[in-house]
Amino acid sequence: MFGEVSSPQYPQPYPENLQEQWDLEVPQGYQIQLTFNHLDIEPSPNCYYDSVSVVSDEKVLGKFCGQNSTDRFHPGEKPILAPGNRLQLLFLTDDSNHESHLGFTAFYQAVDECSSSSVVKDPPCSQICLNTLGSYLCACHHGYTLRPDQRTCACECVH
Repeated sequence: MFGEVSSPQYPQPYPENLQEQWDLEVPQGYQIQLTFNHLDIEPSPNCYYDSVSVVSDEKVLGKFCGQNSTDRFHPGEKPILAPGNRLQLLFLTDDSNHESHLGFTAFYQAVDECSSSSVVKDPPCSQICLNTLGSYLCACHHGYTLRPDQRTCACECVH
């Protein structure tokens, strides 16, 4: 349901000429969310020299490098939510490092449709969200009915 992944030798500087891959998976019916706790990878235009890429179903969700959140290709603290329950991390380094870089450490966890951080600002349901396999259903508290939009509830108030 959750775990941590780090570049080789972290928190010591990472080696040159690496090609590492991690296959991360959470149970079916959940999405996988990845958050970088620390990222210090040799900065370069388009992360050409060294990079960590986040891939879901052969689609690159992000390619990162740099040392702080102001760098153009740095993920900052924003979580990356995969559309499914699997992610691949690809860490590539070359032999051009002129200074030491520590690499990365990241936390991944299973999230459901109702509790993923992307829906906190815009909840999928106005009252009750019920997670289902790969989706969700909305429900209402006693005295309310689900509107045709299947998201919001209306009061059955008697006047």
